[in-house]
Amino acid sequence: MPEHKPLPIAFSDEDDYSILYAHYFSKLFNYGHKFTADSVLIEDSIQDVFLDCWKRRNNLKEPAALNSYLFTAFRYSLFNKLSKAKKLVGMEGVEEPDFASANIFYAKEEDAVRAAQLRAALDQLTPRQREALFLRFYEGLPYETVAEVMNISVKASYKLMARSLAHLKECLSPALFFALFQFPMLPR
Repeated sequence: MPEHKPLPIAFSDEDDYSILYAHYFSKLFNYGHKFTADSVLIEDSIQDVFLDCWKRRNNLKEPAALNSYLFTAFRYSLFNKLSKAKKLVGMEGVEEPDFASANIFYAKEEDAVRAAQLRAALDQLTPRQREALFLRFYEGLPYETVAEVMNISVKASYKLMARSLAHLKECLSPALFFALFQFPMLPR
């Protein structure tokens, strides 16, 4: 996955800020769809994050990791909106995040069996394990950023990832385990 140069958040120019918005919109939108199918709520949360940054741009210090800052702020905003909409009853009550293999694209019918095996293995993971896998492997975020976004320690992010991968490795053939990380996740 190509490394993107961090973009400054404290832009004073609207055109530059719109570039920042365009750069992160699809990433945040795709991430939001892992928690809810309500596209309007997701878009509102993204806009709230960027509007808040724009309003505070003169007092906002540039974060050390922009990816982490935006994903964390977005996750917080989305969960607050979900709570207010009574769609969320604590972290365990999140609409079942869809970090599973149903979003993996397979071009041939014979891959349907493999897709079912992947789904079965991924469905055995907790929602937090699937979220960590998504952030680490599909968004390309480092463990430190995964930890920040999920509000856990870096050590816990390593443990969560190790347990997830160990479970998948145990449940899947080596070829299928490898295939899991070869296809990008597509939005629902």
